Amino acid sequence: MIALFKEESKKIKSKNFKAMKMKVGLGPNEDLKLVQAVRDSVGKDFKLMVDANHAYNLKDALYVGKGLDELDIYWFEEPVAPEDYEGYRELKQKISTSIAGGEAEFTKYGWNKLISNKCIDIAQPEVCGLGGITEYLKVAALAQANFIPVINHVWGSAVSIAVNLHLLTAQPDMPGGLFPSKSMLEFDTTEKNIFITDLPKEEFSILDQVKNNNGFASVTDNVGIGINPDEDFIKEFEINE
Repeated sequence: MIALFKEESKKIKSKNFKAMKMKVGLGPNEDLKLVQAVRDSVGKDFKLMVDANHAYNLKDALYVGKGLDELDIYWFEEPVAPEDYEGYRELKQKISTSIAGGEAEFTKYGWNKLISNKCIDIAQPEVCGLGGITEYLKVAALAQANFIPVINHVWGSAVSIAVNLHLLTAQPDMPGGLFPSKSMLEFDTTEKNIFITDLPKEEFSILDQVKNNNGFASVTDNVGIGINPDEDFIKEFEINE
């Protein structure tokens, strides 16, 4: 397992990405060994994030979080259940690694509770989960008004990626110093995700952009979100009941 994680992390870094996010959740001890292996593989100067998908209870999340503090992890994502606001808050107080979350909050009301309870250091709204751009903009404004950086959660199809590219270009700079951090686009590097490669009619390759533009992606000049879904492709996966 460790050798596989090392090999995959080297492969991703070689594609010119500026950061990498890895999954954990196999168990606290095993997870820390895997994070250590990936950190050794990509080096100390490469941004590395850890996503638990709420795999832990608070006790295990604290154990893992303190281990992550020693490995210079950029953020610890969804360490506990989304509904465990008290657990989020306690974890945020007791470890130094930034806590990220919010993909499972589906309205501005849930986001208001997450933020007012001081649960997170980094907000990760998911525009598809929120139901669209209008609600996303309200959540983003809420986070920014509370001085919390917004780094969109992006998962799924080419449509989600295309929409998020536009949202990121419209984002204000994240706070912090003379040279604020650039917006970050989350991208699934699964070898063959047909809902990214085959769904749009247009050629749409984030991997090629990242590789050829020193880690950066850009918005197309096409109308609307920049891509048109292939209706024949969609029909292939329709379920009629």
